[in-house]
Amino acid sequence: MIKTNRRKFVRNVTGLAMGAGLLPWSCSSGRSSRYPYRVLGRTGEKVSILTLGGYHVAQESITDEMGIQIIRTAIDNGVTFLDNAHNYNSGRSERLMGLALRDSYREKVLLMTKLKSRKLEEIKRQLETSLERFGLDSYDLMQFHDIGQEKDDVDAIYRNGLIDWAEEMRSQGVFSYIGFTGHRDPEVLLEMIERGQTWDTVQMPLNPGDHHRTVSFEKDVLPLALERDIGIIGMKSNGFGRMGESGIATPVEGLRYAMSLPVSTIVSGIDTLEILEENVSVFQQFTPMTEEERSELLTRCEGASDVIENYYRRNRHREQNTPSRS
Repeated sequence: MIKTNRRKFVRNVTGLAMGAGLLPWSCSSGRSSRYPYRVLGRTGEKVSILTLGGYHVAQESITDEMGIQIIRTAIDNGVTFLDNAHNYNSGRSERLMGLALRDSYREKVLLMTKLKSRKLEEIKRQLETSLERFGLDSYDLMQFHDIGQEKDDVDAIYRNGLIDWAEEMRSQGVFSYIGFTGHRDPEVLLEMIERGQTWDTVQMPLNPGDHHRTVSFEKDVLPLALERDIGIIGMKSNGFGRMGESGIATPVEGLRYAMSLPVSTIVSGIDTLEILEENVSVFQQFTPMTEEERSELLTRCEGASDVIENYYRRNRHREQNTPSRS
């Protein structure tokens, strides 16, 4: 059941931030007083509000040299959190990031990767493969990937021994923090939290299209995560490219919108130095959206949820209060 007071809470804290022109939920100068950093929930880690995505930077069209240059340039410009996943680009994303993190770059970042299997022996193999690709014996954050792809994902995570295994790996120092991700159904993420595990992080879409849904990540999952002190990692601020391509809003508007929410960081997919420069500029010079900017953007995006978020799947909550735009 969705608790309406959660929605009221996130509206109030967002409004406070915009009205005051600041972010009261643990904004910090972090590793550099020049750029905005925030605390990643209960982990206590200070991370840049921009996270470099691991998928786009290793697509087939990008050379190893260019991918490494994008990753290192991001780090050189204050980005301290890197996203990845075992299945991205058939492993090239992890291999390329491992190469980029040589020569002391590893010490400058919080490194995250995601594992997708719901079977214990298979996820063990995925972990070993990810470590081999990175060329490391440990990393910082492991997240169970894409919760909601299958209808029994939550049961599989809780009942197949995966949480006990993850806690054992944490105790051995293979990774320090445990979280999960999902982009298909907010109710599945709510169930992941409410089933009782003390999660360190949750990664989910946050954009104006999501805002207008009857049950949304922003209005329902985000406030519960805040209540539980879970580090909130936003993603798909540009709807995996669809918002900007549609002309409804620009990628910069989507990034600023998501960063203006009470989150720790926003993952951005970047595959050129030009896009990196644009996104780093938003990060380094970040100012929260005013209430007027936010209201105008949301009005512009009303009715376009399915245009912006084609990846979304309502497994249980079928109705939507905004029909897609033709």
